Amino acid sequence: MRRFIRIILNAKNNLEKEHQALGVKINLGDDTLKPLITKTLRRYFNVLRSNEKHVKDVENYLYGTMTNLFGIYWNKLAGAKYRAQHSEEFKNKGVISD
Repeated sequence: MRRFIRIILNAKNNLEKEHQALGVKINLGDDTLKPLITKTLRRYFNVLRSNEKHVKDVENYLYGTMTNLFGIYWNKLAGAKYRAQHSEEFKNKGVISD
């Protein structure tokens, strides 16, 4: 169990280090992130149990899965922040936000 937690934290920290210039900070206590982590872990264990992807290194697969989750999560936050700061630009262009 400790290894899995360490892998999740390493994925988060490495993503923050890689994009330090952009100011990437991920709060694991965020209420919108918690269900995403739960869903991602459920999918991860389902893949391992079903062996449909023939995962050879389960720890590496978990690291990649969590890195992808944190990257997608941060991109959504950054997009929402950008849209909020530049709302006039989106109104003028008629861009529909998700």
